[in-house]
Amino acid sequence: MYNIERIRNDFPALHKAVFFGSAGVGPLPRTAMVAMQRYSKELRVDFAEAAWEDDPLTDVRSLAAQLINADSEEIVVTSSTSDGINILAGAIPWRKRDNIVINDLEYPANVFPWLYQGNLHGVEVRIVRSKNGRLSLPEMIAAIDRRTRVLAVSHVEFGTGFRNDIEALTTAIHKMGGLICVDAIQAVGVLPIDVRETEIDVLATGGYKWLCGPLGAGFAYVRRDLAEKLNPASIDFCSVASDAQKKVWDALISGGDYDMNEPALPASALRFQREGISPIALKGFATSLEYVLELGSDSIVERIQELVEHLVERLSSSGIGLLSSTKPGERSGIVTVKVPQDVSQAKAAAALEKKMKKANIIAHLRAGGLRLAVHFFNTEEEIDYVVDFIKKL
Repeated sequence: MYNIERIRNDFPALHKAVFFGSAGVGPLPRTAMVAMQRYSKELRVDFAEAAWEDDPLTDVRSLAAQLINADSEEIVVTSSTSDGINILAGAIPWRKRDNIVINDLEYPANVFPWLYQGNLHGVEVRIVRSKNGRLSLPEMIAAIDRRTRVLAVSHVEFGTGFRNDIEALTTAIHKMGGLICVDAIQAVGVLPIDVRETEIDVLATGGYKWLCGPLGAGFAYVRRDLAEKLNPASIDFCSVASDAQKKVWDALISGGDYDMNEPALPASALRFQREGISPIALKGFATSLEYVLELGSDSIVERIQELVEHLVERLSSSGIGLLSSTKPGERSGIVTVKVPQDVSQAKAAAALEKKMKKANIIAHLRAGGLRLAVHFFNTEEEIDYVVDFIKKL
């Protein structure tokens, strides 16, 4: 696929630990760290004109669009996954008899926004129950009816790495006239995502996990024809149409008055764009996205699939049980394994984390087991090392 040693040298964190923590916070590539440091100096030390004219927000929008096959005007740059999810949750004109469908494997970022809207507007929130870390597609579809306004689901569930059939779920919710909102933070950068092909309505992700970006930057996709039908829950200067922005800015410079009537909004997802995201974080995120796109999504997917297959085979031959599904269509980059410790007990969890630290392994306890996040920069040797560690627990 590519020179794995060169790739690993691009990530300083990989020289410090055996890293299987990308489902939590991924490592930064050296290029992103250098870009942020340089940009920070240009902005706030040199006050360089070129730096202030630079627009990393637009760069992120363009690069993110390439990654998921969207148009750049369908991309909103956000601070987090929940920030992106709340774009839709806060913009829908809810009706009393609406319902929202979620499930019990979701991370709170894709639960609390919907519970809040349900309580605020008297909307029913239906929770589909999982079995053994898996969600039944027929049960998910059966929970949807003509009054389901939104199906909110993760492409990949954070705890066990269970991969939902997004295409089938999208078809099902659209047949009922509803919308699908996809939490993609455990999928973007791991699995191929094409919003055109799958006809996803809204997708939200943070950039700091599998995309190897800095904390505080992410993006959301809002389908163009949907965006123009939704009114943002709140706006600021960045949300206003570009021609109106220019008129206001010209007035601020000249000392003149500007139109204080309700401002015009763009007829695209740009109406949801907010001020306040650090341009330094955005510069780093743009650099990380460039890195991922340069490697190529197909190559990354193939590499992760090969490594996950190796991990599953090694775990099986070692007699180590899995909490994750072993079915190829339900796999992702997350493999969560059973451990002898009862990690629901704080002391046992702390003791296991101490052992991992001593073994120089970065991974996380989730869903009652040890979650291993396998990314393109990992190696078979690292997998063998962590399997041997688990065998000795």
